[in-house]
Amino acid sequence: MTKKVQTPKFGPLAGMKVVFSAIEIAGPFSAQMFAEWGAEVIWIEHSAYADTIRVQPNYPELSRRNLHALSLNVFSDEGREVFLKLIEDADVFIEASKGPAFAKRGITDELLWARNKKLVIGHLSGFGQYGTAEYTNLAAYNTIAQAFSGYLMQNGDVDQPMPAFPYTADYMAGFAVTSSVLAAVYGAEKTGVGESIDVAMYEVMLRVGQYYMMDYLNGGEMCPRMTKGKDPLYCGCGLYKCSDGYIVFEIVGGSQVSSMFEVLGISDLLGTEEIPEGTQLIARSMSCGEILEDKLDAFFAEKTIEESLALLASYKVAGAKVLDVEDLQSNPQYVARDSFTEWETMSGDKCKGPNVMPKFKNNPCKVWRATPSYGMDTADILSDLGYSDEEISGFAERKIVNVGKKA
Repeated sequence: MTKKVQTPKFGPLAGMKVVFSAIEIAGPFSAQMFAEWGAEVIWIEHSAYADTIRVQPNYPELSRRNLHALSLNVFSDEGREVFLKLIEDADVFIEASKGPAFAKRGITDELLWARNKKLVIGHLSGFGQYGTAEYTNLAAYNTIAQAFSGYLMQNGDVDQPMPAFPYTADYMAGFAVTSSVLAAVYGAEKTGVGESIDVAMYEVMLRVGQYYMMDYLNGGEMCPRMTKGKDPLYCGCGLYKCSDGYIVFEIVGGSQVSSMFEVLGISDLLGTEEIPEGTQLIARSMSCGEILEDKLDAFFAEKTIEESLALLASYKVAGAKVLDVEDLQSNPQYVARDSFTEWETMSGDKCKGPNVMPKFKNNPCKVWRATPSYGMDTADILSDLGYSDEEISGFAERKIVNVGKKA
């Protein structure tokens, strides 16, 4: 019998089946990548309420495209059996919750592997599946993960720490889930045995903040936060104001340092014991650091962005204009690479957003389906599992599922 739930064949993950239960950003961002790379992805929402992301006006159209929507109470007795049938032929199950929430409700890794021994299970939470009772069962959001990991304290201005937005910890955690799940799928294909992955958001952000932290762990000195968007360790690296906007650049390399010192009229500071010829970077701790920064600020403040970037390019210094969203849409590189795309929503409206990334040469990816409405595919998914129309209606009456309307 022909399946009612159909996913077109495209991308490097064509034929993979992914099931996920998660709300908001982090877990669904991982599932979104799988769906955009060609996997068949089934999105489980609770039968009593929809994903809270649906209250947002535009973001759901991007973050849930290419998915199939199933509304199911997986923690009820009947719903659990439906869920177990669903994962029997799945390659991956991803869930995001407070610590070991699924295991506490009886859905353990061992229960899932009893139905599908090759299943790769990705658990995402703020503080991990195990640890101390003080933290393991706590909720976590972007700012909480950043604060607990030490990442937030490293960011912001010298006068005040500041979290990175929009929702950096969620997106980084999503990338971590995707990469670790794919590694585990590779292992499962080799061994025939599945894997359970424990991704803690705070540990992801601990690794994101590892660069400066290594100096503290091994030398007792912590890097200061930025001042006016400048690199906290090195001069000539970071944000600079021009007469018509902002640019960033990085003066890195002996020839670049020499050239920029000459342009600024301070070549006499080179060739000393502190700054010998061929110095690659100028540290803020050097005696010339403040002089260099003052000269750079004054020099670029009198030039336009176009003039500044042309000059930097002539000395092979990497630089870029700080773009706003309006700039992005007309930027020739964005246009040439189709970095933005348009698709039609389930209601027939046009929606514009970032395109699929990265670019796969031999197995190109695509946006093939808009965000499904709540429970839209429930009946078809259950039918494919072998449930009759009468059984599906009974589930709906008992609120085990919520059967949404087709678009």
